Amino acid sequence: MKIGRILRQKLPGLQSDPKAEAMVFIAGPRQVGKTYLTRQTEFPYFNWDTIETKKAFLKDPYFFRTGAPWVIFDEIHKRRDWKKLLKGYFDSEQRRENFIVTGSGRFSLSQKGGDSLQGRYDLYHLLPVTYREFCGLPTGYELTAPTFNLFEPKSLFDVDTDLLQFGGFPEPLVRGQRAFLNKWQDLYLRRLVQEDIRDFSRVVELDKIELLARILPERVRSPISHKALSEDLDVSRDAIKNWLRLFETLYLGFTLPPWTRKVHRAVKKERKWFFFQWTFCEDSGARFENYVATQLYALCQLWRDSGLGVYELYYLRDQDRREVDFVITKSLQPVALIEAKVFETSWQSGLDYYARKLGVPSFIVTESGPTRRVADNKWILPFARFLNSIS
Repeated sequence: MKIGRILRQKLPGLQSDPKAEAMVFIAGPRQVGKTYLTRQTEFPYFNWDTIETKKAFLKDPYFFRTGAPWVIFDEIHKRRDWKKLLKGYFDSEQRRENFIVTGSGRFSLSQKGGDSLQGRYDLYHLLPVTYREFCGLPTGYELTAPTFNLFEPKSLFDVDTDLLQFGGFPEPLVRGQRAFLNKWQDLYLRRLVQEDIRDFSRVVELDKIELLARILPERVRSPISHKALSEDLDVSRDAIKNWLRLFETLYLGFTLPPWTRKVHRAVKKERKWFFFQWTFCEDSGARFENYVATQLYALCQLWRDSGLGVYELYYLRDQDRREVDFVITKSLQPVALIEAKVFETSWQSGLDYYARKLGVPSFIVTESGPTRRVADNKWILPFARFLNSIS
């Protein structure tokens, strides 16, 4: 299995003069491979969750100075004063090393008082394995911008059966066993709530937060109703909103906003929820749509991080019940409409309506099946072939 190679490719290049560089921040979900990735460097590694590191810090605040050019701090952001501490280390005139900082959550990097880290770090995201990485397709600065208007499907492509069945997290993907995946998913949700959420917040209703995480797979294909969830869990709507934001902070998943520009009577508020591990969804249709959402979300971030433009992902729905699963935009202008269907299907009326209205290419992507050109810039094809064919 090539998981080790994939993870090592994700590590940014580290310069020979670390003091002249910004700190490297690596954020992503728990168990996605951050520790494995950083330990491949052979730089000193310190986990701020461990008693050993805490004791070493109390004994000597500069315990990490070993002469190595880079030092790895894992989970330091769980300390209340972490930004102040890192800022002090980084700005020290005696500093000879630099820092790689990793964590199982989105770093809160907003300025509070004098603790701003602005200009002192480069932020990288370590997300689950994508189709492009799994198949060895370009994932860096060798990328070119996607040209949906000139789309032509490539004749050869790798199937994505393993990714779709076992998800993009390394351990269940490598094992390739359904029983192991079921156990891994159960423990993942339990530990995220009982450990990570407990560390990140003062919420005491952990049992209801865990229940929310376990019923969300049933809501994947529909806009999230805070009212319905609050009634199901017997909590306030504000609590539901805060818990969903907490899930996003800890990379359990992400939300997609509706696309509203140039759309008459568009749905404007309700977001859709998707998991980074799409196998949480038992329903085959929901799982495939979640898989498509995650791959497109990662692609938009990849294009954006590679300097190809400001790409973003939305969904589209109006009050006349016309809907499109995904809208890819560049600089706030739609460039492609995508509908996800497990099996080949007839052309969708909502997709056709908005393809004509917005004047952009449209695609129906399927789990498998034939490739068919419906009309100019209208395609039905396997999602793996679609991913392999866009630049």
